[in-house]
Amino acid sequence: MDAALVAYEIIYPNKGRFMKKVAIASHVAMVEGAEYDGIGNALKEIMPDVTDEYIFIKHSIDGNTRSKILHLSKSKQLKLEAMLVFARPSPLRYVSEIFSTISKFTFRYKIDVFIGIDPLNALSGVLLKKFNRVETVIFYTADYSMQRFSNKVLNSIYHYIDRVCVKHADQVWSVSSKIVEVRREMGLEEGNNVFLPNVPPEKFNKYYTDNRDKHTLVTSGIIDTQLDFVNLFDAINRLKTDYPDIKLKVFGNGPQRPNLEKYIREHKLEEQVLFMGKVPLSDMLSHVARAGVGIALYTGEWGFNEYGDSTKCREYFNFGLPVLSTDTHSTVKEIVEFGAGEIVSLSAEQYEQALRKIFNNYEVYSKQSKKLGEKYSGLHTKLLYRLINR
Repeated sequence: MDAALVAYEIIYPNKGRFMKKVAIASHVAMVEGAEYDGIGNALKEIMPDVTDEYIFIKHSIDGNTRSKILHLSKSKQLKLEAMLVFARPSPLRYVSEIFSTISKFTFRYKIDVFIGIDPLNALSGVLLKKFNRVETVIFYTADYSMQRFSNKVLNSIYHYIDRVCVKHADQVWSVSSKIVEVRREMGLEEGNNVFLPNVPPEKFNKYYTDNRDKHTLVTSGIIDTQLDFVNLFDAINRLKTDYPDIKLKVFGNGPQRPNLEKYIREHKLEEQVLFMGKVPLSDMLSHVARAGVGIALYTGEWGFNEYGDSTKCREYFNFGLPVLSTDTHSTVKEIVEFGAGEIVSLSAEQYEQALRKIFNNYEVYSKQSKKLGEKYSGLHTKLLYRLINR
C-alpha cells in the first residue's frame, strides 16, 4: 500500500475496509491511583483512527492492580471483563497472566491481530497462534535490558521467552535502534525487524505553534530518582537572574514529589518550578507545544533506559523543542546526528551552560529538532493501518 492510498484511507476511513479483530496486551503500573502505560496509552489514542472496535488487555506490572480486558469502540468502553490472575508472588503472577489470557481467547474470542507489548504478553499471542486463535502476532518491544532481573534464574527465563517471541512472532516492533540491532544479531529477518520509535499520535500535531515561550522548560514522567531533578533545580536557580522569566513545568506524579517540593521551598524556587500533576496526554502535549526547551535528564538508575527510546524526547521533537538530555538512552544518537539539542552529564553546571547555549542559538536548535520530529511523524498510524485494514 503506497503513501497516497494510506492518506486516502485515513481521510475516508469507512470506504471499503476489511475490519480485522485486534487485541493489544500490555502491562500497566499504578502510581498514586493513576495508570501509567506509555505505549499502550499511545496505541489507544491511535486505534480509533484505524479500526472501529478492539480489545485492550491490561495486566499489572507489580501486582498492585487487577488484570482486565477492555472492549472499546473508538474511544468508548463497551465492556469490562475481570481476569483471574494471582498478584503474588511475581513468578506466579507472570504464569497466571499467560494462562488467563490464553483461556479467555481460546474459548471465547478469535483474533486477527494480536499486539503483545513486552515478552510475556507476546508469548500469550504466540501460544494462541499455535492454537489457531490468532492469525498475526506482533511482538512490540517497549524496553530491553541484559540484566532485567537481579535473580539470575528469572533473568534467564526472561531472555529465553524474549528469544522465543522473536522467533515465532510475525513481526517484531522495537522502540529503539539499539533494540533493532539486538534483534538483528538474533538473526531476525530485516523485513520483520521494525523500528517504531515512541512518537506521539499524529492527531496532536494540531497543537504545533511557532509562538513558544523560549525560556519555559518542560519535563514529564514518574517523579522518582530515575530523573535528575535536584541538579536541574540548581541550574534554574543559577539562571533565574539572567532569565527572570525562566520556568520549569513538571508533568506527572511519583514518590519523590514531596521531597522535591520541600527542596523548592527551601531554595525559593516556587515561582520557577511548577508541578502540573498527572494530566491527560492531550493536555500535556498542548503545554509541550508552547514550551521552549524539552528536558530528559535520566540518571541511568533504570537499566532498561540504555536500550530504550525516550518518549518525552520524541514529543519534544514533534513540536520543534530543543532537547537537553543525558547520554543514557538510545535516542541520544539522533539528537547528536541532527543537532537537535545538547547532551550533558549529571551536573548543575553542565545543565546551566547547555541551557545558555540553547537560549543563545534557539532557532537553529529548534529547526533541527523539528526536522527530526518530521522524520517519523504518523508512523504508528500508517503501520497499523496497513496491518489492520489490508
